[in-house]
Amino acid sequence: MSNTGSLQSFAPALTHWCFGITILIGLVSSGLTGAEAILAITIAGGSATLSAICSCAPPSAELKRSDRLSSLATFLVIWLDVLANLVAAATCARLASATIDYISKGHFREFLFGLEQHSLGEPWPDVLGVTIILVVTVLFMMGLEKSSTIALLLFLVLLCKFAFFTFIGSFHTVADFQKWSGSFKVHSIKTVLIGSAVSFYSFGHRMPMTTKNNCLKIATLFFMPWLFYSVLATIFSLMTHYRELEGTAIPLIQVFQTRDVDWARPVMAVFTICSVCLLLTEVLPTVYMTFVHLAGKEWRVFVSSLQYQTRTTGAPVLAIFAAGSLAAILAFACPLSHLIKLLSAASLIKCVLVSCQMIGTRYRPQEGDFQETSAAIQYRKLSQNSHQTLKDRLKGFFGKSPQYIHKLSSPKNRGKSEEQECLLFENKSSNIEESEENEMEVMSCSDANSETSADIDVVVEEYRRVTTIMGNEINRPATKLSFAVAIMCLILLVVTALSLPLFTCRLIKFYWPHALSIISAAIILTALPQNPSEISKPNFIPSWLFPFMHSLSIVLGTTLATSVIASVWQGVVFWTIAGLLLYWRCDCCQCDVLEPLVDKATSKIDPHHVIYEFKTGDLSEKSVIVAR
Repeated sequence: MSNTGSLQSFAPALTHWCFGITILIGLVSSGLTGAEAILAITIAGGSATLSAICSCAPPSAELKRSDRLSSLATFLVIWLDVLANLVAAATCARLASATIDYISKGHFREFLFGLEQHSLGEPWPDVLGVTIILVVTVLFMMGLEKSSTIALLLFLVLLCKFAFFTFIGSFHTVADFQKWSGSFKVHSIKTVLIGSAVSFYSFGHRMPMTTKNNCLKIATLFFMPWLFYSVLATIFSLMTHYRELEGTAIPLIQVFQTRDVDWARPVMAVFTICSVCLLLTEVLPTVYMTFVHLAGKEWRVFVSSLQYQTRTTGAPVLAIFAAGSLAAILAFACPLSHLIKLLSAASLIKCVLVSCQMIGTRYRPQEGDFQETSAAIQYRKLSQNSHQTLKDRLKGFFGKSPQYIHKLSSPKNRGKSEEQECLLFENKSSNIEESEENEMEVMSCSDANSETSADIDVVVEEYRRVTTIMGNEINRPATKLSFAVAIMCLILLVVTALSLPLFTCRLIKFYWPHALSIISAAIILTALPQNPSEISKPNFIPSWLFPFMHSLSIVLGTTLATSVIASVWQGVVFWTIAGLLLYWRCDCCQCDVLEPLVDKATSKIDPHHVIYEFKTGDLSEKSVIVAR
């Protein structure tokens, strides 16, 4: 993999670092003491890293429309990721607008008729935020592309901002450990959970798509951002009093005003505006490329015309316009406090859905496998010409499935021409061809002409006995019953996590039932049979740790999401219902009106469709309209 590809694989982490350094850590530190802020950052980093590790080997990208449950879960994950990116773009725009309004002392807000202020003091409705998003959208429509150069520039701006704040702020701190760790009590655990949920997006929750450098991956996901955020929170909490700047949109800039360092405010403002504007060029391409993907043949959720690309720049202008319009609407209407909570809630729910989907895939019965041990076992006589070479015997000897050979009797008065071979197999394999590579092992049976039904019963009983003895060497396939038990365990984990924040004030008395439920569900999942095809896939975590880590990821994600979703649940529900309606409409109608049905074998279009062609302004471009 080239250096450019490696840099691009780690580029999504810059998005989370930019949000953490620019706004999220400042908001958390302004409402908590230094010790509480570091604890909240640690919990958020652990939850995000655990989600990234658990989702490093997602289910297969090849979707089957017959597998509706898995396809729906995958679509919801993509749909919530779109919501998170749209909210991130709107947050960047409002943050830039709030910074400009603060530096201009409100005169710019009055000029743009945004006279009303909201909870964090930023202008509302935000006309400047809409203008910023529209400008970036037009740039992308004109041919601007996401590149490693912009990512590198964003990284340099973040380093300069962190170094400036750390160096200048360290000269204006008050070393008072009692004030720094004050109000750190057990009853404030609910406030710490809210701070953890807010700072969750500051950590990357998706593993970089590289095949090596695992230590660098973990350092990028947790250790490096945790170190930066801890230093940032410590210096900020030593520069200001407890909750002195709570309820401000740009606390890292306003903290210099409280310490009478006015010359540092314009410098921090320039760093903030540059970082969020560069961040828009990283977030918006993710949204419109997802729209293009959802309009493709794999999903067909949107109309296929959304994939249209201009001839001059090659940019999908319709998808870019749709993404920019949605982000502009959010920036215009939603205040910054709601956007930040919605950003955290969407990311947390997406991570929980990914873990639930992976557990469901691991314990789902595989099509074509032998789901249950049938009581009726059939056999089939093979011809005398069946012959195994030395290579085939060695391959069968070292294969995964063991051989079960039972000798009924020895041929005494029979010639070799009378010897035949019998194949023992299940009911579902009655049509297996003799030349198939995965054919089950052949059992030699002598004296076939004189065998009776009693001899067949002996073979069946011997087969069952050996299978029972060697059961530990065979991967038990998942069944419908085990899949139902796994679903019940998932429901138990989610319900336990939903009720967990309700008892945070009584930690010792009420937490042991929750811990017992979580441990019991994880142990049951460990004991259940798993899908052999999923076990054989390469995974970042061992198979025996798979249920425990995913259970902990689900509980942490659901608990943190519950602490912030109370004020933004309407937006999450509305976006989810809209996605389900799109998915149901596409799955029900099969999107026949979106694109022609082409037979891949004959390359012919369905005769029930009528094709019309018309020419656009450019004579070389053609569009196709399909109608019944």
